[in-house]
Amino acid sequence: MKIATRIAAGYGILFAVVVGTLAYQVSLVYQMQSINRSLSRINFRAALLSLQMLRDLDQVEEFTSKYFATGGDPGYGAQRQEMCQAFSEALREMESLPLQGAEVEATRRLTRLWGEYLLAPSSEAASRFRAGVPTDAFYEDQLRRLAALREQTQVLIRETRQAIERQVSDSAAAGQRAERISWMASGAAVLLTLVVSFLIVRSISEPLSQLTEGTRAVTEGKYFYQLDTSGRDEFAQLAGDFNTMARRLGELDQMKKDFVSHVSHEFKTPLASLQETARLLLDEIPGPLTAKQKHLLALSLQSGERLSAMIDNLLDLSRMEAGVMEYEIRNQDLAAVVRAALAEFETQLREKGVRLEARLPEEAVSVPCDKDRIFQVITNLLSNALKFSPGGGTIQVSLMRLEEMPESVPRHWRQKIARAPGGEGFALVTVSDSGPGVPPADRQRIFEKFHQGSRQKKSAGQGTGLGLAIGRTIVEAHRGALWVEDNPGGGSRFCLLLGAGVLDAAGAYRVSAPL
Repeated sequence: MKIATRIAAGYGILFAVVVGTLAYQVSLVYQMQSINRSLSRINFRAALLSLQMLRDLDQVEEFTSKYFATGGDPGYGAQRQEMCQAFSEALREMESLPLQGAEVEATRRLTRLWGEYLLAPSSEAASRFRAGVPTDAFYEDQLRRLAALREQTQVLIRETRQAIERQVSDSAAAGQRAERISWMASGAAVLLTLVVSFLIVRSISEPLSQLTEGTRAVTEGKYFYQLDTSGRDEFAQLAGDFNTMARRLGELDQMKKDFVSHVSHEFKTPLASLQETARLLLDEIPGPLTAKQKHLLALSLQSGERLSAMIDNLLDLSRMEAGVMEYEIRNQDLAAVVRAALAEFETQLREKGVRLEARLPEEAVSVPCDKDRIFQVITNLLSNALKFSPGGGTIQVSLMRLEEMPESVPRHWRQKIARAPGGEGFALVTVSDSGPGVPPADRQRIFEKFHQGSRQKKSAGQGTGLGLAIGRTIVEAHRGALWVEDNPGGGSRFCLLLGAGVLDAAGAYRVSAPL
């Protein structure tokens, strides 16, 4: 399923839940409005009419009593007749209301009793009453009928009140139900939102993280890295394209490695022959040379030696990339290795007019390492310092033993550093120059293969950009660290950190990781 389809389906379900909840809420609101209309228009009106009829009955009884007490006073008779008319109108309005259940039955009974009251049985007492001559028998009959009417009216009042209570109870129940459903729907919507969002985010984040990891692996030269293409979404298609790209990059990289390795091997033998021929000519074995001829041959020999060093770097790079570089780890005096590297540059320092300041301990600093490879790293650092230091500048070299890892070690190196077996802290070699310095943006990239930073571009003599990359791989194989920082006196300071200690065994071999 495609990502867009997943998102649409997930949020479609969420939309359906929200719409369903809203529709239910609207129906509940309509129901509550219906109940409220019924209460205000029917039940409350019925309650008022029943109370009014009870008061009218009281008035009818009062004027009836006064009529009989006064011996048939026409005024009281008229008032009695008026109240009877008011009761009849109220009763007719009550009958017109859309009542239900017990209210209807109570109203019907009240109507029947009122009709019997109005149409009292024909008798001599009734005839005399209508003629304005009241009798005690008829008076007692009227009171009895009025008492029955009052009792039935009270029944109607009670039924009306109960109907109001039922309506209020139904309204409260509907409100509670609406509140409960609202909370349940809100909780379901929130839960569904979280689930849908989680599934969508996971369906996107997992492939993205894999793609990020694959991209990082490719940037590190691991072209063998392949992504999972088992899905049917856009990320699976992207993963397939990524795998094709990685394979092609791997093929191109392998072609480049094979070419570099082949060309380096092919160049090394004729170059060695050319160098040896130049040395024989300088030694004047074939015959004497003029001073100018010797100078030209010396320049040619120096160029051949630089070219030979570049080829050696390319061969080392090929071996490291193939993972077949071997290191002979033995107990070495790092101070002696640094002194030997400094001796290699005495002539070059003198010719360029660069002053050397070395601060090395008198006692031995034991470090388990491959002497030749660490010597290669230090000479490379010294060569860079000499290249970028101006005439009259200063190169400072120091070696010190540390109990703990220095705070200046970059974070990405800290997880790679390991103490030596039988660890005695660390040994730190620093090489500082007075050149233009390394900008912060280039401090990681200068250790990449073939990288030419702004500092190298300012230099008259550019190299292949392999020395620091090879040095970094050698140091990583020794579980050490190599980084660059600002020199407080101006320029740059390269730092080499190795674990100090003494091996129990005579030596051991291990293979470096590819670049």
